[in-house]
Amino acid sequence: MIRELMQSGFRLSGLRDARLLRGLTWAVAEGLLAAAPCLLLYLLLQGVFAGSLTPAYIWTYGLLMAMCVMLRMLAARIGMPLIFSGAYAMMGQARLRIADHLRTLPMGWFGRQRSGDLGARLTSDLELVEHLWSHFLGVFVSGLAMPVFLVLFLLWIDWRLALVVLAGIPLALLALAWSQRVAARPSTRMMTASSTAQSALLEYVQGIAVIRSFGRFGMVWQHLQTDLHEHHQALLAVEIKPAPWLAAYGFLLETGYLCLVLAGAWWLADGTLTPSTLLLFLVLALPVYRQLFEVGLSTLMLRFARRALTRIEHILHEETMPEPATPKAPQGHDIVFDHVHFAYAHDDEQDQTHPPALFDLSCRIPARQLTAVVGPSGAGKSTLVHLIARLWDVDDGAIRVGGVDVRDIGTHALHQQVAMVFQDVLLFSGTVLDNIRIGKPDASREDVIEAAWRAQAHDFIEALPQGYDTVLDEGGATLSGGERQRLSIARALLKDAPVLLLDEATASVDPSAEAQIQRAIAELARGRTVVVIAHHLKNVRYADQILVLNKGRLIEQGTHAGLLSQNGLYARMWTRQQQAQQWRLRAA
Repeated sequence: MIRELMQSGFRLSGLRDARLLRGLTWAVAEGLLAAAPCLLLYLLLQGVFAGSLTPAYIWTYGLLMAMCVMLRMLAARIGMPLIFSGAYAMMGQARLRIADHLRTLPMGWFGRQRSGDLGARLTSDLELVEHLWSHFLGVFVSGLAMPVFLVLFLLWIDWRLALVVLAGIPLALLALAWSQRVAARPSTRMMTASSTAQSALLEYVQGIAVIRSFGRFGMVWQHLQTDLHEHHQALLAVEIKPAPWLAAYGFLLETGYLCLVLAGAWWLADGTLTPSTLLLFLVLALPVYRQLFEVGLSTLMLRFARRALTRIEHILHEETMPEPATPKAPQGHDIVFDHVHFAYAHDDEQDQTHPPALFDLSCRIPARQLTAVVGPSGAGKSTLVHLIARLWDVDDGAIRVGGVDVRDIGTHALHQQVAMVFQDVLLFSGTVLDNIRIGKPDASREDVIEAAWRAQAHDFIEALPQGYDTVLDEGGATLSGGERQRLSIARALLKDAPVLLLDEATASVDPSAEAQIQRAIAELARGRTVVVIAHHLKNVRYADQILVLNKGRLIEQGTHAGLLSQNGLYARMWTRQQQAQQWRLRAA
């Protein structure tokens, strides 16, 4: 099992850190040095029963035993730091590999994952494996090496008694193996319940404001209690179900010691065994059984670690979005949709109930012009923009930027060409400066400030307690929606990509912030290929081109004036929005 876990860890991290292997070698040496005093004890007992001991011999044996203890401490002092450093380096590399792999997965994969389950794999599962490698592996190897060396020594002293010592171990190992089999189902239940409980807690904390405002505390609390109770029961089952077999494992080991006493007394009585040899076996068999019992208990943790490794490896086995062997550079920045078909559900059963998000869509978005995408909710507007950025791959057809299929450009090169500003702005824990620099990590402070000026963000940033060095809370909760939006625009300005994708950036901000954001967007859009999702049609009536989507199909295309003259869906949407502006609340 140890070898299998080590191979899994090597696959997970993608490297074999030599420090870990050297540290395990020192752990084996530590086990040998822990068993070495037994030879000195044997010689000491021989001298006691022969009556040949002198003070000089006693001092010599005492010094040699003390030396063994010192050397054992030295082996641990050298080996454990090697194991720690090697294990932490490998698990750090594993975390980087997983993070990089997640970056290459299609966004649809994340939608199919429970946040609690994915979070459990990336936190508790990885922590369990890291603890196994750093704190458990060396102790396990050393603890296993010591009884092995002791048994070899006992075989050298008297093979008959050594076989008696070993006689009960096979039956004990069978009980241990059965305890692991019994624990298999509860451990699977426990890991599932743990993921469910994490999801429930996360949902409860994130939705606490909604829970309070709608008075649904009782129902949500009951769901949370149910999930936590299941987690509690699963944890109890993991401990209780294998307990009888673990007790049988310990009992069979202890039975071996009883057999040793009886066999030793029998052979001592018929004169084929010396008292010193029997005493040595009675003394050394105890640590053998004690160490084997501890090692047996720890194998349950190895089973959990193996399951955790399997769950983590499943992430690395998820199919990534394909990358071209030889990326092609786009020749220009126009965007062409060529009979694009895309659906979020890919199996036949789901496709019967979930219509395609885009169906046979063909259009051209000219370079260095503003193209607006409008339509009712669920028309496919966000899908169209996300496909340009290749957050998903199309099912049929192709999307070309500068004459090159986005799948042939390569994800990294494509994202160098595209900047995105969406309605929901994500800010990370860190300074304002670092959040803007996400668009260009090597940008100077002066470049960041210039981008903030152009994004209409400099004034409110300077008003913060430490200006650009102010540390933001997670998600930028201390900033208003308009301020977060302007930081997002500053990122895009700093990135200076030739293609700009905009979700309605002013849909959820107040009118005073809307004017500033509109000026920032106008600055950002200058000289770029711009695709904007529009909910308020008045904001895009001067667009060079307007695409009208409905139920995943492109039904109208043209300028504002041309679309109004067609008297179709766009004209009806425009009329309704104009009428809505006249709505007023009146007293009864």
